[in-house]
Amino acid sequence: MGIIEKIVVSDETMQALERDARQHGRTVAEEVAKRIEGEKNRTSRDALVERARVFRASLPAQTIDSLALLREDRDR
Repeated sequence: MGIIEKIVVSDETMQALERDARQHGRTVAEEVAKRIEGEKNRTSRDALVERARVFRASLPAQTIDSLALLREDRDR
């Protein structure tokens, strides 16, 4: 396990880190470590877009016009 020291951040960033650390019951150092470690587990935007495309392609083709359904319902 490594140690990172003396990272300079803006006052606003420090206040946000302190607030988030309090909310999560952690120290500021633990909060920063959790955020850094969480970055490696985050799915990239491109990967999410690709998953959405694959999911959409797996759905059956839409055969019913939703506008026609709305008009039909309105006419009742």
